[in-house]
Amino acid sequence: MKYHLGTSYTRKQKLSNGTTKEVTITLLANPSHLEAVNPVVMGRTRALQHSMGGSGDDRGACVPIIVHGDAAMAGQGVVFEQLQMQSLPNYNVGGTIHVVVNNQVGFTTTPNKGRSGTYATDVAKCINAPVFHVNADSVEDVKRTF
Repeated sequence: MKYHLGTSYTRKQKLSNGTTKEVTITLLANPSHLEAVNPVVMGRTRALQHSMGGSGDDRGACVPIIVHGDAAMAGQGVVFEQLQMQSLPNYNVGGTIHVVVNNQVGFTTTPNKGRSGTYATDVAKCINAPVFHVNADSVEDVKRTF
């Protein structure tokens, strides 16, 4: 089960040029096992980007990351709605990192009877998003995707 309570943490991150910068990581509260928090993450990100002066394609000061279970990615409409609205001017956050955990918890049937595509991430094809399938047991492979 994904985390339900929110938290926030600010830390100093050493950059490759030797300087340090404060980075705040915020985990928003999600009161449900459903993907109810997704639009909140996007709205909060957009608001933070606006308050930091980001506009147009310059939205890198704040990057949303959403963790999905595989069943939720493929089966909950809010995920698709969020994906297909990503290019609208008033909703654009410059990109979102979606981490999909293939935990098989949400499926009560086999994947070939629970979704049309081969992978839970096939819904990302609607926006031509790059998808990297990585075995999390191989930390080196996970690191290479970033």
